[in-house]
Amino acid sequence: MESLEDRQREMKKRNTRKERGVGLALPEVATNDSPEVVGLKKCVAELKEQVVALQMENNRLREQKTIVVERPREQERSAGDAVREQQHNFFKYSNARNRY
Repeated sequence: MESLEDRQREMKKRNTRKERGVGLALPEVATNDSPEVVGLKKCVAELKEQVVALQMENNRLREQKTIVVERPREQERSAGDAVREQQHNFFKYSNARNRY
């Protein structure tokens, strides 16, 4: 089961890389731009790419959180078990009070 999930994760990563490569274009460089402006435009493009990557990671983590939060709780105690434990503790400690 984990191998299937790992393969799905890898597929998502590959698909997002493809989408990101198509969606983002290199900054437009005019012929009269100074080297500082060209450097700043490249920096802005890199930062935009990082923002997109962080947004995708954020969405992936939100999905994981949703899966973990909504997972059915099979190991949780039933109401009868909780009542039995409360009664046990009551009698155990009331017995101790009577002795001392």
